[in-house]
Amino acid sequence: MARESSGKSQAAKTTRLIYCGPSLPGGVFPRHMIVKGEGGSVPPHLQDLFEKCPSIAALLVPISSLAVTEKAIMSKGTQEHYFYTEVQKYIKGGK
Repeated sequence: MARESSGKSQAAKTTRLIYCGPSLPGGVFPRHMIVKGEGGSVPPHLQDLFEKCPSIAALLVPISSLAVTEKAIMSKGTQEHYFYTEVQKYIKGGK
């Protein structure tokens, strides 16, 4: 019984996140890529990329937030729109 409860606890801590930003060159991080995040944190193997451009991490959201985030990206003046344009600048070498 203890095994089942710890399994449920682990499942609750792990969430699936989806990247809503523009695809990064070379297939490094494509748009709508799904990754596992634990406790709301970013996956460790992507940490270097997120340090170079923090806006990439900001566009990694729970799958349940995809529609809301996509709508916000299209609305000028929102944080999501700002993050999206920052990633575009990063891709072009502006950051």
